[in-house]
Amino acid sequence: MNLSTSQTDQAQLSSAFTFQRYAFAACIILAPVSISLYLISWAGNLRQPLLDSATAGPAGNTLHFIGAIAASFFLPLGYLGMSLLGMRRAPWLATISAALSLIGWIPWAALMGLDDLAYDISQVGSTPQFTALWMHFNSDLIMTIYLLIYVIGHLLSALLIGFMLGRLHLIPAWTAWAFALTSPLTILIFPVHNYIFQDVLKYLICALLFIGAIPAAFAMLTHQDLAPLAPPPA
Repeated sequence: MNLSTSQTDQAQLSSAFTFQRYAFAACIILAPVSISLYLISWAGNLRQPLLDSATAGPAGNTLHFIGAIAASFFLPLGYLGMSLLGMRRAPWLATISAALSLIGWIPWAALMGLDDLAYDISQVGSTPQFTALWMHFNSDLIMTIYLLIYVIGHLLSALLIGFMLGRLHLIPAWTAWAFALTSPLTILIFPVHNYIFQDVLKYLICALLFIGAIPAAFAMLTHQDLAPLAPPPA
């Protein structure tokens, strides 16, 4: 009876663990898919959401918000999954990466309120009063706090995850550093005001996210370090 119960518990543990791995692997892949859809669906570089939304058209706006909503779920879970890859061999580094991933990406959903407001204004017709409202909303204390947490958390988490995965040889080193490189490239978008340069960086960042995420998803599914712990002796 005890042996049968133990085998049943072990089977349930194994199936649950397998499901978790597949779920995290899916989130790791869908994270760059969703953020890429969000970024490329508006022609601008998200510096002028009122203008970008007005010129995107129905299809562009629909794809933009599908990407935005999907990213609010897949980005924190995808980065968390990549962080957990190092939990056995670098537990503190993995824990810090996981914490920064969640802290950094959770504000994303709140920040999407700026795009949603820009879209609503473009639908009813932009006026100086509506533009002033959007500017005030964009720069108020709450949104500024969300923005600072988002910027610091998600940029640091990408650097730490790339460093950890490369250091532990969980994915090829060049793909790990490609993923880490997304952080400094993202920072470069803001001080440089050349549209072509920003556009090239936007597509390059999307490509680097895929380069890092694809091998990380495979590692989540196949790496032996992630196998379930053996049950304690009876």
